[in-house]
Amino acid sequence: MDIISFVTGLVVGILAVSIAVEFAWRKSFPEKTCKITEKWDLNDIQAPMIVAEKLLVEPPSNAKVVVASPTPFAKNARENSDLKGNFVVGLNKAYIFGGEIKEGQIAIVTADEDIMKDLKSKFYEYWKKKERVTSSISSSGNVRIRGVVRAVFPYRDGYMMRVSYEKGVIGVILKEKMDVEGRRVEIEGNMIEYPFIKPTNITILD
Repeated sequence: MDIISFVTGLVVGILAVSIAVEFAWRKSFPEKTCKITEKWDLNDIQAPMIVAEKLLVEPPSNAKVVVASPTPFAKNARENSDLKGNFVVGLNKAYIFGGEIKEGQIAIVTADEDIMKDLKSKFYEYWKKKERVTSSISSSGNVRIRGVVRAVFPYRDGYMMRVSYEKGVIGVILKEKMDVEGRRVEIEGNMIEYPFIKPTNITILD
């Protein structure tokens, strides 16, 4: 064997060993499944399920949403005052937020199956709980209602406020428009004809 063949074989052997060692080294560490980002988009998540202490961005139209406090962005959300945490989980990935779900908030994005399974379980735990609202109402006379304003729209010579509470939905007749959609309110007044209330006092609770 000449010296050139020997050296060539030695170099090839060293390279092969180096590649094998590097490959084994990389395989010894788990694949990265999470990262931190400020650039997230809720529309990137398939079939999103949202848990938010306070939701301050527009959710996707197909999202299921449960919140601790109502906001204008959570008009059709379920409420659970015991809720803790802020996250969005779907079929392909999840965002876990460091605070309220709003533009610029830092989030951890993950596709880890175990984490996503735990988040979905927590979502359904909150989703199944009913709103805790205290109200007194009858078909006539004085009433007091606590609920969430779902819509305010023109009605006859004024406006109508549609409010959902634990027993259903009532209409509150207003003289002037109020910008309170998504807010929790307490209404005191008179039931003029079920389910319409003429209010004497409206208190915004959050």
